[in-house]
Amino acid sequence: MLINADVFLATVVSYRLVWISGRFGGGKTSLAYRIAQEFLERDYRLVTNNKSVWSDPLESVRLDENNHLKTVVILDEGGLWFKSSKQIEMVASYAAKMDCIYLLPSFWPPTRAAQVLVVQPIFNFKRAGIPVVFYRWRVKIGSFEDKGFFIWWRPEEIYGIYSRQDPGDTGAEIVDFLIRRTEEFRERYGRGGSDGVQTLEVTPEDVLSDAVNEFASAIDGIATVSVRKRRR
Repeated sequence: MLINADVFLATVVSYRLVWISGRFGGGKTSLAYRIAQEFLERDYRLVTNNKSVWSDPLESVRLDENNHLKTVVILDEGGLWFKSSKQIEMVASYAAKMDCIYLLPSFWPPTRAAQVLVVQPIFNFKRAGIPVVFYRWRVKIGSFEDKGFFIWWRPEEIYGIYSRQDPGDTGAEIVDFLIRRTEEFRERYGRGGSDGVQTLEVTPEDVLSDAVNEFASAIDGIATVSVRKRRR
């Protein structure tokens, strides 16, 4: 049971892209499936690179008559696959149009463009025998910031839904699926196919550009800390 999660879930719908961070084995993927469950109960489908009893075969997930995909995509360890801001911009720009939710449970951070809505555990009482985990979420875009917390009571409710042992499919298959569905969406509006879709291939220029942005953000964070210390 998710407690105090209404604002968070509404925020998920608003931004459509969630990075779930945390240590290895810290329940990131389990939380992704629990979040997905909220949308599956609203008749969304599920695409994931995990082996899961909830997931739908990729070939069966198509745009409906309203041009909606209405799908939750869980890309486990998505930080390994989304390393370019151009990748995220392409995916995120069509998320609301096609009615998709993207969940990235990943120890490795994705590109900063995918770190708009971030969720991470702050207290885990399972080791003490209490089945509850406290999570903190945050949205930060420029000077705008919103944040909150929610509680997951009895996280074991999700056990058995996906395999923790099977390594699952590679993220490349999910990425290819996203490209094909986006091309199909554009074609339905007479906007052409692949000529209008940003490729998800990461170029050296993309990596360099994102590295510069990461460095600039880090410097900005250091400067902010220094200012706060001087004010004290």
